[in-house]
Amino acid sequence: MRTKTVTILNANTLRTKRNTGIDILRGICILAVMLLHLNIHFGFSKSFLKEWLPKKLFTLLFWNGYNGVVVFFTISGFLITGSILKRWGHLSSIGIKSFYWFRVARILPMLVALLALLSILHLTGVPGFVIPETKTSLLRAIFSVLTFHVNWLEIQVGYLPANWDVLWSISIEESFYLFFPLICLFLKKEWHFVFFFLVFLVVSPWARTAWYPDNELGSKNHLAFLDAIAFGCLTAIIAFRVALPKMVTIFALWSGWALIVLVFVFKSVVYKSGLVGFGLDMTLQSLGAALLLLWMHDNYRSGKQKNRFLLDWLRRMGVYSYEIYLTHMFVIIFGAQVYKKLALDANWLVPYTLSLLVLSYWVGKLVFTYFSEPVNLWLRRKRVLPQ
Repeated sequence: MRTKTVTILNANTLRTKRNTGIDILRGICILAVMLLHLNIHFGFSKSFLKEWLPKKLFTLLFWNGYNGVVVFFTISGFLITGSILKRWGHLSSIGIKSFYWFRVARILPMLVALLALLSILHLTGVPGFVIPETKTSLLRAIFSVLTFHVNWLEIQVGYLPANWDVLWSISIEESFYLFFPLICLFLKKEWHFVFFFLVFLVVSPWARTAWYPDNELGSKNHLAFLDAIAFGCLTAIIAFRVALPKMVTIFALWSGWALIVLVFVFKSVVYKSGLVGFGLDMTLQSLGAALLLLWMHDNYRSGKQKNRFLLDWLRRMGVYSYEIYLTHMFVIIFGAQVYKKLALDANWLVPYTLSLLVLSYWVGKLVFTYFSEPVNLWLRRKRVLPQ
């Protein structure tokens, strides 16, 4: 009964405690991921949607999942750095044990439950969830997830089943959580991050394009997204340390959206410009996301953020984005199998896939409300660590 009360209280206070703008941005990102995966499994490119929708709108809706994940990296860098500054005042004053425990409480229960379910589905031979023996073993896959390198495993053996494949980005996130606090202790001065930032601006574009030039999964290596994460970290330091004039934050808002739209929508222009070949398209996108976060934080800190009723569904998706990300492929895979067995015609494609989007949202929300968040709060209360 006590756990239920805490959960309801938390749900009721999410709007006031959280940055609405960031949650909406995360909602956009997780929606982009789901639409990409629906496109892959249902083939929107071969449907009437390809003919009915303008080319740029079709691309925007169904081919930006990867871009959405990269924006998540920038958001993570911003939120983690900001949480350290709020809790401990300075990056070098971080409480290592507390930080790691909070991350474990939020991430590990859901991840372990997912691995248990995936293992059962693999061992019972459920189609769409069996890891081919020619690629790797179940134990090797589990080990790669728990040691934050499933992305490297896929670079070596190729794509794993879809529910395993999405964990590549989680491996990068967890590696960031593991090493960032150690970097904070080592650097001492916050301005030292500028040096790391400049290095990452060179390393990451190279790692995205030149490290594994003949491997389509090569761009998922850890070094490929250091610039995206670093943009978020540096933006948090600026946001929490510098009082920016209003005109600067407004400029950040419009220029941020301009860069996001450029990379998300005008892909052919970006490609022809040569930016993709040098890996700079994701760098520009990360800069755009960082500028948006700068404006969102200023809006949140000044108490001027508004509750946009028409965007509330996106905000809620952002709140449950971790749970939706880890569970949506169950809905899509089983949904695709049912769609094929029913032999539905093209007229059912849009309403059917829309129902899968709604179902994915509700699965993520239920998992958040009744499992991952209650366990997260329980673990945080269970062990109070010294600051």
